[in-house]
Amino acid sequence: MDSLTLYVLLVHVSFSFMLSCPVAVQGSSPDAMFVFGDSQADVGNNNYIKTIAMCNVPHYGIDYPGGKPTGRFSNGKNIVDFLVRGSSPAAMFVFGDSLSDVGNNNYFITIAKCNFPHYGIDYPGGKPTGRFSNGKNFVDLLAEKLRVPSPKPYLSLFKTDNPLEFLEGVNFASGSAGILTSTHQGLCIPLKTQIDFYSLVFKALVEKLGIFQVQRFISSSILYINIGSNDFQVYDGTCVLTYVRLLVCELEGELKRILELGARKLVFIGTEPVGCWPAVRASNKSPGDCNKEINEASSLYNEEVVLLLKKLQSEYSDMRYSFFHSYRVFDKFIKHPENYGFNESKAACCGMGNLNAEFACNPLAKYCSDRTKYVFWDGWHQTEATANLLVSMAFDGLPPNVFPVNVRELSGLNAENAHVIDQ
Repeated sequence: MDSLTLYVLLVHVSFSFMLSCPVAVQGSSPDAMFVFGDSQADVGNNNYIKTIAMCNVPHYGIDYPGGKPTGRFSNGKNIVDFLVRGSSPAAMFVFGDSLSDVGNNNYFITIAKCNFPHYGIDYPGGKPTGRFSNGKNFVDLLAEKLRVPSPKPYLSLFKTDNPLEFLEGVNFASGSAGILTSTHQGLCIPLKTQIDFYSLVFKALVEKLGIFQVQRFISSSILYINIGSNDFQVYDGTCVLTYVRLLVCELEGELKRILELGARKLVFIGTEPVGCWPAVRASNKSPGDCNKEINEASSLYNEEVVLLLKKLQSEYSDMRYSFFHSYRVFDKFIKHPENYGFNESKAACCGMGNLNAEFACNPLAKYCSDRTKYVFWDGWHQTEATANLLVSMAFDGLPPNVFPVNVRELSGLNAENAHVIDQ
């Protein structure tokens, strides 16, 4: 048998194998992956044959661990490397507001910024990064649990000439953002625009890698959404049900857009008791008390979002989701802080005025010495200690705190050494 005949036979057998290979059960981890393709998937085969189609020279591999060329036609890892993370998700794509922003608002003119002290005081390096926290936020800590990088802010990447950077995931969240474009308009990147940006990322990856590889990559990634809190801060007291249904109607359209662009694993974080945030308490008609109307709207919103997710799952049969009932959990933190290691759940750690929340945290503001004892960092945002506890509950918790599955189950990570959180 000559070499050409052998080559054709091997290609035929390989192709037949791919067609007949059984599809893995959703949620289970495959035993191995067999890769067929071109330079987009090659991890070094061409190093072993005589060909001019080689890339085992600088500057290939400049961002690969070790900084040396490997035979990958990339500056770093390629899509195969990202798909083979053990049983971890391929990446995480983040949509939301200041509870999830890791620096997007640093890149445009807005008063909704936190790139100054004392923000970031407990973040590695001790400097502000654009996170509305004393340290890491929910997204950073969840990424650690998922064993993926915490995605970089989109506005730090959008001018890249290498779309493969998007394979590390992207964070589109923006401080002050809401579901409605009118919420804090001009100060933030609203949800609709965040998903417009996601669409651009998807298209850039398709141009580079092809639709099949990108759909597979996105479907194995986590799409994280935490949005709605700011819409309640600007709530004008009109009919609660009408307002909530307006929000959920807008949200449905945007979630369908990301589902049409390949998303299949959604992590949705419900809104907190926004009416009990220190800044809201401080500005209430009865200072110090929670705003009951805002809390009612936030609670109803969560109920409607759960119904929406069930509806979407009936329309997209291969969609799976994890809903974290942040309202329910946060309500316990506020009412019984001592049960969770806190001793202050009304006042902010950093700020000025009543409850340390009449004026925002700033370089002249005082801040608490032990951030681990405070639920709130500033008038609107949680401390890293609070975020860490919330992430543990979302990741390994049980219903009714997180359902129909927790984030660990959704991601496909095995439960070995898991510590179930049920509080």
